Amino acid sequence: MQTLHHYQIRYRLNGEPLTHELESFEPVTEEEALLQLLIKHVEQPQVVVDAPWERHAQPSIARRAQEAGLSDIEVSPRD
Repeated sequence: MQTLHHYQIRYRLNGEPLTHELESFEPVTEEEALLQLLIKHVEQPQVVVDAPWERHAQPSIARRAQEAGLSDIEVSPRD
């Protein structure tokens, strides 16, 4: 039987400190937390994946987070 774990995500949106609660059966990575925050704060989220032959200074997900004003993301278990 799997156990449902509770996580708290602390982050900043345009410099303002905020928190978000998340439940998951698997450990939550920082990238998963970032995707959840983008879904929460971006009006019409769209997934963009960098092509393997493209070399960007910053991955697309990180660029989207920066454009949305997300920063300082920390995930901690609440169980």
